[in-house]
This record gives sequence, structure tokens and C-alpha cells, in this order.
Amino acid sequence: MAAWNLVMAGQAASKDKKLEFSCFTGSMVLSFCAIESFVNSIAFSMPSSEKYKDFDYKKYRKLNAFWDKLKMVCAALGIEIDQSTGVFKTIEEMRMWRNSLVHFSPYSIETTEIQTPTESTELHSEFHDKEYVRSVAVEPAKAFYSCAFDLIELIKKASGLDPRAMCSYKVT
Repeated sequence: MAAWNLVMAGQAASKDKKLEFSCFTGSMVLSFCAIESFVNSIAFSMPSSEKYKDFDYKKYRKLNAFWDKLKMVCAALGIEIDQSTGVFKTIEEMRMWRNSLVHFSPYSIETTEIQTPTESTELHSEFHDKEYVRSVAVEPAKAFYSCAFDLIELIKKASGLDPRAMCSYKVT
């Protein structure tokens, strides 16, 4: 919900480009975090379900790579993953974008004389597809949110599980 609220706030802030950028960036990050968090919650919940009692959560926890974890959960749920299409293609785009943001590495270029900075092909050309800033806009933010929502619904439907953070207490 927070990711969608940030999309809406970013659209409303269209006259303030810095606020708009911040809202869309926040939404895009939260959308990917929602996927990671939900997949982790499902994996944690699976061994408690009779249907998935053989799911090896300890093995899951030892995995480091995002796709390895998602593939393990989806395999247990009977969900086929095709990273070249649909929700899984978008998830890969989200993962790559998120990694370019959180694992950004500064770089320098040699001094280059250019005539027109806005039309220069000399600057940053090899990094165009790696800079997260270029992808921050309303449409990608909406696409990321929709993808997260769709994957969560797919997993809930396939698993029959809907993990929620909750607690109980006793009044004494």
C-alpha cells in the first residue's frame, strides 16, 4: 500500500521534480522489497502447512541469490518461472534496477572536451543502461507496483497461504 501511495504522491507532486523523483524511487524500492518480503514470509509459513510440510526452510535460508529463493518457492508451489515474459520478466527488470540503486559504484571518466553537453555521445555512454536514475518515472513505478501485487496474488492463490504479521497478547 505504501508503494502505491508514493506513486500517487509522486503524480500529485509533478511540479516539484525532486519530490516526484523521491516518491517514484521510494515506490519502486518498496515494490521490490514487498516481493522479497512476501516470498520470505511464504517460505517461512510453508513448513507449518500440511501441504508443504516437506519444504526445507533451512535450505531456503542458506540461499543468497534472489532468484534461487524465488525458484525454490515457486517449484514447491508448482509455479513455472519464465524470466523472458510476464511478471517474471518484470521482476528481473525490478531486480536489476534495484541492484543498480543499492549497489551503485561510482566511476570516473577521463577529461573529455565536448561541444554540446546535451547531445554528447562521449559522456557516460557505456553506463546508460546501468544508471537507476534514468528509469525513475510514473510508468515504471506503476509497473513495479502492479508486478509486486500480481506476484503476491499468484503465490497466495497457488499456495493457499496468506502470511500476515500478527501478534497476540493476554491482558493480566
